[in-house]
Amino acid sequence: MDEQRDADGFPEVRVVGGLGCELIAELAAFTSGPARASLESGKAWIREVRKLAGSELIARVERYHIGAYAELVTVALDAAQPRGPDELVAALESIDAGELRRRLLGAESALERTMVSEDAFERAIDGDSRARSEMRTAFGTDQRSRQAIGRLLTEPADDIKTAMIAIVRDWAKAVLPQFGADADAAIARDVAAKQAMLRTTPGQAVLANATSGVTFEPSPWITDVVIVPTLALRPFVVPVDHRHTAVFLCSVADEALDDDAEAPPRRLVKLAAALGDDLRLRVLRLLTEDDLNASEIADRLAVDRTTLHHHLGILRSAGLLTVRDEGATGWRYALRDDRLAGINQDLDSYLRSDPSTREDQP
Repeated sequence: MDEQRDADGFPEVRVVGGLGCELIAELAAFTSGPARASLESGKAWIREVRKLAGSELIARVERYHIGAYAELVTVALDAAQPRGPDELVAALESIDAGELRRRLLGAESALERTMVSEDAFERAIDGDSRARSEMRTAFGTDQRSRQAIGRLLTEPADDIKTAMIAIVRDWAKAVLPQFGADADAAIARDVAAKQAMLRTTPGQAVLANATSGVTFEPSPWITDVVIVPTLALRPFVVPVDHRHTAVFLCSVADEALDDDAEAPPRRLVKLAAALGDDLRLRVLRLLTEDDLNASEIADRLAVDRTTLHHHLGILRSAGLLTVRDEGATGWRYALRDDRLAGINQDLDSYLRSDPSTREDQP
C-alpha cells in the first residue's frame, strides 16, 4: 500500500460500516468477559441473545474470545459491499485457513508482536510449548481468554475456519435479525455523518470524536486508519492493528440514535448521569491533578479495578475523558476540559430550543 497522509502527517482516515461488521461487534460484545456488565445494552441484551442463540450456539461462540472476534473485522474490510453477513461469510470462505488463524491471533499486528519475544507467534503456531505459554500470558486477560488463545494455537487451522464460518452463519440467522434493522439504520446515519465530517475536519480530530477522546499516535508503518461504528459495543472502543491498517471498532454516536425531536439529546442525558455519582466525581477531581492509568486511579481511590472500569466507561461515553494507549501498561486517562466547559452551553441549548425548528424534524 502506498503511504497516504494528510497535511499534518496523519494517516488517511475512512469510515466503514455494514451488518457484517455489526455481527462481529455483537460477538465481541457477548464475549467481552467482565466488561460485559458495562455494555450500554445491559443485562437484558445478554439474556435476549442467550435466548435467541440457544445453548449450543452459545457454547461454540464462547470457545473463542473478544480478541479473536475483533480481529475478524480485518476480514470484513476485505469483504464486498455492502459488507453484510453473506459477504463476510464469502470473505471467510476465500481466505486461507492458516492466514485466518494468524489474523485471529493478531499475528500481523506490529504492536502485538512487540509484546512477545521475537518470532513468538510463529513458534507458538509451530507447536513450541514455551512460546504458547508466552502468548497465553501476554494476551490472555483471564482464564477464559487464555483457553481461547490456546485453542487458536492448537486446533487444526481448517477446523478453526470451519467453526468461524458456522458461527457467523448461525448468528446471522438466529441473533442478528432481532437487532439488525435498528443497528443498520443507526450505523448508516453515523457513517454518513462521519464521512461528511471528514470532508471539512482533519482525520485525527474525527477519530478522536468517534472514539470519545482516544489519543492515537500512529506508528510510522500505519498508512490507513479505519473507523467502524457499531451499536453492540457501545460504549467500548476496540482497536485492531493489522499490517499497515489501524482499525477502531467504536460506538455509534449518540446523535445517530436521537430520533425523538422533543427528547433531550442522549449525550446530555449521559453527561448528567455521569456526573451524578460520588465515585465518578472523585475520579474527575483526581484527573485534574495528573493523567493516570486505571491501576493508579484504583490505588489512589482504594476501589476495585472491575468497579473502576465500569465507571471509567461511563465517563468516557459521556465524553469527559481522553485516553492514550500505552501498550503493556494499558490506557492512560486525562480530563477532557473542553467537554466540561461546554456543559452549561449544551444544557442551555436544549432548554431554550424550539423542537419545531430542529434539523431532524420531518
